[in-house]
Amino acid sequence: MNIEDYHHNGFTYLKNYSPNIESPIIEHNKTKPENIFKYYALCEHSVDALINGYLYASHPIELNDLLDSSPFLLYTSKKLDLVLYEKLYGSVIESNQKLVELYEQDISSEERMCQGYISTLWQVATNLFGIISTSQNEFSPLMWPHYTQEKGFQIKFNTDKLEKSIREKFPEGEQYIGLYPVNYTEKLSPIDVSPFQSLLVPLYYATNIKSKNWVYENEWRILVSKHNMGIPYTKRGLSRKEDYHVDTKNRYVYYEKNLVEEITFGVDFFNKRDFEVEWLDMKSFWVKALKSDSNQEFENLNSLMNYIFLNLNDKLFYSGIKYEFDENNIHYLVRTKEKLEIQKVEENAYILTRTNIVKK
Repeated sequence: MNIEDYHHNGFTYLKNYSPNIESPIIEHNKTKPENIFKYYALCEHSVDALINGYLYASHPIELNDLLDSSPFLLYTSKKLDLVLYEKLYGSVIESNQKLVELYEQDISSEERMCQGYISTLWQVATNLFGIISTSQNEFSPLMWPHYTQEKGFQIKFNTDKLEKSIREKFPEGEQYIGLYPVNYTEKLSPIDVSPFQSLLVPLYYATNIKSKNWVYENEWRILVSKHNMGIPYTKRGLSRKEDYHVDTKNRYVYYEKNLVEEITFGVDFFNKRDFEVEWLDMKSFWVKALKSDSNQEFENLNSLMNYIFLNLNDKLFYSGIKYEFDENNIHYLVRTKEKLEIQKVEENAYILTRTNIVKK
């Protein structure tokens, strides 16, 4: 069989085993958005990612939903063949007797048949797999607090240009898999791995479905595959294993930095715990980062502000709130963005000016 597929909730998960044929791994009826957005909390890693032009491809353990891309989404309805165990464990278990003992124990598990095999195969596969979460939501009232704590920032990309740039910069021998919408489903149903000759279709499925409770994110995922991306075991509670580290940078996915179309500060970015803030008039305010107990936080703020001034000064916005009126002339609140002008007036000190150019 050259093509394997699995259908769920209007999505089809595919693997074409024919040589030299590149094809989508997920078929769906969603329209790719013109723009996608990345929401960042304010920290050393997010500032570094912006300044150096990369996106971090997370391991499933690093995702904020325990059930997202979980090995518990994989099961088998029947005992798997010993040959599969020999392929997976043959290089680490030299004794055939010990391998057979492991096999017999694993297939007889009352709680989850073949759990050891499936778990190990998931670990091997996810060491080669990374997920970059983006959203098509520009003004979501939930994305800002959930992912930036209102203190971080949002960056905007043209979707096609970003994909093209990632492909051009992707290392030879590694794989840019594609950009796909998340499949939000009523129930998270595990997939039976026994009909498939590899874990690829089950892995595509498991890393693409999420509970419909997350539908507000309107998430689109960039999927990539690289050798030895690492497994952060210790980020999972009560883990028995130490992290499998290679190089964190193996999870970096680079793009041309000039592709950032906009950067928007959260509404609480310029707070008086992190900045000196002085209003100069009704539109302009002066800011300078405050020194704190954490020198790293101070450096993060200064690095970010300086990078924006030098590279994104004409693409800077500030998140805000505005009243609108519905068809019954009743007012309600919406999230907005207002364009800001930025001037550097001294080392680490800036004047920001509101322009009244507002998007909503």
